[in-house]
Amino acid sequence: MKKNESLLPSRLAVGHCSVGFLVLLMLLDFWQAVPINPYDAPAPVALGSGAAPEAAHCTNF
Repeated sequence: MKKNESLLPSRLAVGHCSVGFLVLLMLLDFWQAVPINPYDAPAPVALGSGAAPEAAHCTNF
């Protein structure tokens, strides 16, 4: 074994740190997220209903 190899983390340690970081990001996202109101959301398919989109850049005609 070389002298520098003992300073590097193992694959298992890097994997555990990666999974822990992903879990931390998911918890932060869950904590800051605002729940969606299903009654306020637009219809998924509103063809011919008269409901116009409001937020897209292509609606500024």
